[in-house]
Amino acid sequence: MTQVVVVGSGAAGLTAAVAAAQAGAEVTVVERAPVLGGTTALSGGLAWMPANRLMATEGVGDSPNEARRYLQALRLGDVDDDLVDYFADQAPVVADWLESATGLSWQTVPYPDYHPELPGGKPGHRPLEPQPREVRPELEQRIRTAPNVTAPITYRELATGIIDWDEVADRSRHGVITMGRSMIASLTEAAEAAGAAILAGTEVDGLAQSGGTVNGVRIGSDVLSGRVILASGGFERDPSLVQAFLRGPMTGPVGAPGMDGTALRLALAAGAELGNMAEAWWCPAVTVPGETIDGENFHRLVLTERARPSSLMVDSRGRRFVNEARNYNDVGRAMQAFDPTGFRYPAATAWLVFDTSYRRRYHLGPLRRDDPDTRWLHRADSLAELAAVIDIDGDELAASIARFNQLAASGDDPDFGRGRSIYDRFVGDPSAPHPTLGPVDEPPFYAVRLHPGCLGTKGGPRTDIHGQVRHLGGGLIEGLYAVGNAAASPLGAAYPGAGGTIGPMLVAAHAAGHAAAS
Repeated sequence: MTQVVVVGSGAAGLTAAVAAAQAGAEVTVVERAPVLGGTTALSGGLAWMPANRLMATEGVGDSPNEARRYLQALRLGDVDDDLVDYFADQAPVVADWLESATGLSWQTVPYPDYHPELPGGKPGHRPLEPQPREVRPELEQRIRTAPNVTAPITYRELATGIIDWDEVADRSRHGVITMGRSMIASLTEAAEAAGAAILAGTEVDGLAQSGGTVNGVRIGSDVLSGRVILASGGFERDPSLVQAFLRGPMTGPVGAPGMDGTALRLALAAGAELGNMAEAWWCPAVTVPGETIDGENFHRLVLTERARPSSLMVDSRGRRFVNEARNYNDVGRAMQAFDPTGFRYPAATAWLVFDTSYRRRYHLGPLRRDDPDTRWLHRADSLAELAAVIDIDGDELAASIARFNQLAASGDDPDFGRGRSIYDRFVGDPSAPHPTLGPVDEPPFYAVRLHPGCLGTKGGPRTDIHGQVRHLGGGLIEGLYAVGNAAASPLGAAYPGAGGTIGPMLVAAHAAGHAAAS
């Protein structure tokens, strides 16, 4: 019987384990953390799966060819066309396989693509979400908790704003979990039902090799034999690797601890060819003092808060620099813009500025609208005082807000195009006079520091369509596979839509699991 070792227990690792075990391999999953799920468990669990069968029920037509057109329209940077084409073709197949092979059941989310106006873009329902599911207490205890998700709400409920709080309370009473944790529960159960063993709290020290072939992993003085699938995430939590490879400043990694480049180092030791090393799944992030995860700083993705009326983002000069309502990947990239005159990254220190009407109506990270002001929320009675508090130029801030208020009154933003995209309006406030534009004019005024962050890095060993790692000297490395953020993303700089991280990794993991098992 073929033996397969999977390093990592996020969506990619567990999907590969299910595929390999159901194909007849003897599978062992090795997870360094004492709990399962990695960054997937902290996420919304969305998977961007174009041409999925549920889109038709929502009245949205799609096909692999349209998905391919859209991905080609986003083509920028280090793109692997073979892998992009394979993903477009296989996404609906793998989405159906996951439902038949695991306890996972999908529902669509009406989230528009991040660039829906481009050829092949869609106004919604390409993202799929695991439906809520009840889990045994012993299984739930094995899955990483998500400090950013305090109630078992689905992403579809958040996206539509239709939430039955009595049902949410009932879910809590009955051990029902949602989002990324629901995905991890289904994949864990399926992997173990197919015979896979899962070793949590176990660290891989190196690869076992013979004659250029990878034939296992070293754990202390022991060797766990088998073909190896690297699925332990990226390197965003390792400052030295971040400095060496990423294209600009990144101080707010949002994912789980442990993403310190373990897979990258293992692949390098085997002679892997690398790709897409300068890119990540970028985002603006907020850091709340005292919030930690596994003893490390916990950084929160800033998503809809930027798109609400009566708010704007400014850089360290007090200048507006981006369409605040755009998807978080593009906003995160904008925070890395280099100013050659000042020889600095002015938006590496950025601020979300808003007024009392915003504070009264909206939440911000863990801060609810009816919570008292907290110390990480900077407040002042005038814009001049606020500028002094956050140490930016008061005249620049006043000019930026005056211009923004003028645009908000007109209902259009020719400076940055805020509100012109279907996506912008979707993530805004549909109940407001304009879903994303509104004046910042009611004192007192507030500011929150935003960091350039990422959900995970995109760089790693290049692979073929079966997930097998390419050798720097040509050809493939026998016995070694890589998936998810442990591998080079084929998408280059693109982030096609909500779930654009998990969707491609599910397809790649399905292929790698089957290939390793054969």
